[in-house]
Amino acid sequence: MLSQDDFSIAIGVICEKYWYPVYAFIRRRCSDPYQAEDLTQAFFEKVLARRMFRAADPDKGRFRSYVLASVRNFMASHFAAASSQRQGGGQRALPIDMLVAEDLYCRNRTTTSSPEEEFDRAWAITLLETAIDRLRDEYAQKQQLQRFELLMPILQSCPLDYAAISNALEIDAAAARKAASRFRQRYGQLLREEISSTLSETDDIEEEICWIIGRFAR
Repeated sequence: MLSQDDFSIAIGVICEKYWYPVYAFIRRRCSDPYQAEDLTQAFFEKVLARRMFRAADPDKGRFRSYVLASVRNFMASHFAAASSQRQGGGQRALPIDMLVAEDLYCRNRTTTSSPEEEFDRAWAITLLETAIDRLRDEYAQKQQLQRFELLMPILQSCPLDYAAISNALEIDAAAARKAASRFRQRYGQLLREEISSTLSETDDIEEEICWIIGRFAR
């Protein structure tokens, strides 16, 4: 059982991790990016103040579905209209960089998608990027960031230049291919961990992986 302080820290980490899907949903509902940021902040202020995510029951389904329902209800309430008048100021619930948020949204949005579809796509991106960040951290801890950068294209469906990798890392071609294989395998393990953390014990992780892939096939 987590203490009150530990629970607050855990919720804060979750909010910082999944703020972008919430922003994408809200941003699709309103044309003003500054209003979208204010509403995103207001949503997470409500989450933190009311400890809303404590009510998320892993046995009742995916955490993704719970967050989507929460932000949908938030936007449907009169509180959304009131909070949109804040125009910033005061302490912010999350350290959201407005330029980063809008850049992510503009790069990943689709013109015909609904707010729910924007949320789903942003959720998938968050899981994929979090796994990449964790993988980068692992290589950084081993002082192998150069190796990470050389192998990273394999996760973007780009062919690797094994000759260049061999020369840069001073290893032979067979070792370069083995390094690439381990890199991709470790990423898969980290992605599965991230996905698993959002599912109940009865949810199918393979089904969720297929769902994630489907967000980019539209």
